[in-house]
Amino acid sequence: MSMNDVKSAKRVLDILQFFARTREPASLSQIAASLGFPKSSCLALLDTLEGDGYAHQIAGRYYLTRRWLHEAKIVSAHDPLIQLLHPTLEGLCKELGETVLLAQRTGEQLVYLDVVEPDSTVRFTARVGQFKPLHCSASGRAILAGMPPDDRERLLARIKLDRYTENTILSLKRLRSLLKEETERGWHINFGEHQVDTLSVAASLVVFDTPYALVVGAPLTRARDQADEIGRTLARVCRDLSDPLNSSGRPQS
Repeated sequence: MSMNDVKSAKRVLDILQFFARTREPASLSQIAASLGFPKSSCLALLDTLEGDGYAHQIAGRYYLTRRWLHEAKIVSAHDPLIQLLHPTLEGLCKELGETVLLAQRTGEQLVYLDVVEPDSTVRFTARVGQFKPLHCSASGRAILAGMPPDDRERLLARIKLDRYTENTILSLKRLRSLLKEETERGWHINFGEHQVDTLSVAASLVVFDTPYALVVGAPLTRARDQADEIGRTLARVCRDLSDPLNSSGRPQS
């Protein structure tokens, strides 16, 4: 838990994620023990969720109601950025036959905002809300490339260059050099830097001064030879999207 987390809000999310993992009703004792909550605090949270229609009991065991799904669908359907970009992700997925993602920075990581996967049995898998490091992902470097230089340098001074594979970049000097090289080319490529058997290619898309990454993920053995072709496609799509998106009117604050 980060210093900025609000404990009660974080605990509600922990309860949601607990049921997403276990997929079955659970007793108060099971929930509290699994999450490390005091039973009194856990009961207060569950009582609140039950009172507002977000949880119910089955033979004395708790489970979440479909109200979460109902309200999540409403929220998701009205996300203005996803409404605009999801058809593009679907089109790229169909054209390239690989997983296509939209990513944004949050703190010192990136998070996937949208994911479209192909029907292939063997494919790059990801989920909305999944976090990835910035330094060893094509999407992370595309986001870094889209930032104002001063902001990027302040961020680079803070991030930890953790090792994930033998290909992970561990030097800020090397990271800066690669960022310069890839930015000049127009797309970013990750050959197994975070997961040894995957490849990702990304291009920067800046919308209302916020950098995003349009990303294709694929099995490394299948897509290695197509990486630059995928990159050119992503760079072209981002160029084509940039003017219409930025001229469509900034969302009201």
